[in-house]
Formats: sequence, structure tokens, C-alpha cells
Amino acid sequence: MPTIPLIDAHMHLWDLTAHPWYPGLKGYVDAGYPQFGVNHLLADYDRAHPGTEVAGLVHVSAATAPHAYLDEHRWIDAVATADPRPFALIGTVDPRLPTAELLDHLEQQSRSTHFRGARVFAGLSPNTPAADALAGWLQDRDAVFDLVARPADMLDWIDFLAGYPTLRVVLEHLGFPAATDPDARTAWHNAISLAAKETQWSCKMSGLGLICPDLSWPTLEYWLESAVSLWGWRRLLFASNMPVDTRAGTYPELLATIDHLVTTDATEAEAEFFYRDNAIDTYRLG
Repeated sequence: MPTIPLIDAHMHLWDLTAHPWYPGLKGYVDAGYPQFGVNHLLADYDRAHPGTEVAGLVHVSAATAPHAYLDEHRWIDAVATADPRPFALIGTVDPRLPTAELLDHLEQQSRSTHFRGARVFAGLSPNTPAADALAGWLQDRDAVFDLVARPADMLDWIDFLAGYPTLRVVLEHLGFPAATDPDARTAWHNAISLAAKETQWSCKMSGLGLICPDLSWPTLEYWLESAVSLWGWRRLLFASNMPVDTRAGTYPELLATIDHLVTTDATEAEAEFFYRDNAIDTYRLG
């Protein structure tokens, strides 16, 4: 398990008892994952990684009810303010909004001192007015674009974001591999190879619980070793995607598998970059 106090660059909280903001979680429950139907508060998150110190957090919006992300942002901002650790918030917007309203929603979220950027999980395409408005706003404010780009649209995102040369981009969840079969692996490998070569983006080592049956080393080895080979330790960020990645296993299982890679492949300095410094630099957590 990691002995370095780490920064988790991608995690979620939700309070289903108090806030009806997450109707999208029902699909997970219906698919046989009952853990998505209960609250996941900060205390639950902290209990889930015994023996590993998480010294800072990046919370990413998970609200799926229309525009509930504004209320969620205010709630998480209060949680972050009460926590002594460095705590960054990645908000979101509805890409279907008129541009003026979309920008207003970003401005509302940016009033928090914890705000560091935005991601749009679904419905945002490159070369659209919404993408232009979002990328331009984030670049002008030196904020982070947490990018959801999948193998099929990676090239389009690379071409589009070349028009925003100073925008700080973090590719989420290793570029969202679609599946584990050979064709999907090849498509994924080609896509993230291109992104690593053609951009200055960083990349979150996370999200494999969305496609893999478990979080063991034999299952994740191909994906993790490919990521390090292509991106290097200076551009990769540790991120748990908890509790979403509990589809495939527990937080300690994920930590054990990733730390196996770190201890066998990374130098001491590279381990510090991966577990802490890259996220501190990217999300201004210092």
C-alpha cells in the first residue's frame, strides 16, 4: 500500500438522503451494484482506505438531475471549507444551455475559492459553441479542463483543443477504454498514444473499474503499464474514482494494485510526482 501521503485527483461524494441530485445512480443499482444506492459522504470515503493517508482531494461533480450541479457545488464547497486538507472542486455545466447561461453557471461556481475547473461527462462535443465557450472561459481563467474524451473522438478533441494552446487539460480515466476485448484495447491504445504524443495534457490513472471485472494486478496490468509507457510518471495523476470504481473492487484493492506498479517501476521522485506533486501542481493545491 502507498506510504506516501497522496492526493486523490478524482473522487465523488453524494448524500442521497438529503439531496435528490443523482438519478443517474439508479442505473447502477438496477445493474446489481447496491452500493450506489446509499450515501457516500466524506467520512465514508475516509473509512474506505485504512492505512493510507489521503492528504488532499479533488472532487468532481456527479450530479445528473438538470442543473443540480449548482446546488451540489454549494454543498461540496461547504464540505471542503470544513475539511483541513487541500480540497479542489471540479464543477460542470449543461452543454445544451445558451452560451450566456452556460457562462453564468461557470461564474457562479468560480466564486468558490475551492473551484479549479470543470468537466462535462456527457453531451459535449468538440467544435461546438458549448465547447468553444467552455474552453475559452477556462483558458482565460487558467482553470483546468477535465476532459472526457473516448477513443472514438480523441482525434477530434486533440484537433479542437489545439486552438486553445494555454488551456490546462487533464484527460479523465485513461481516455475511457470502451471494453477489454482485443479490438477495444487496440482502439484505446491508439487513441491515448496519439494524445500523449500530440498534446501537453496530463492524464488521470483511474476509471478502470468501469470496464474491468476486478481491480487485481493481472487484470489491470496491461492498462497501467501501457499508461506509464506512453505518458510517463510526470504526466500521470493518481485518482481513485471512488466510489464509482467499487463496481470492480474496493479502494484498498485498487491502492494495492497501483502501488505494485509504482514500487516496481517508479523511482522515489517519480512516485512523489504521481501520488502528490502532479495533482498539487495541476489543481493549485499548494
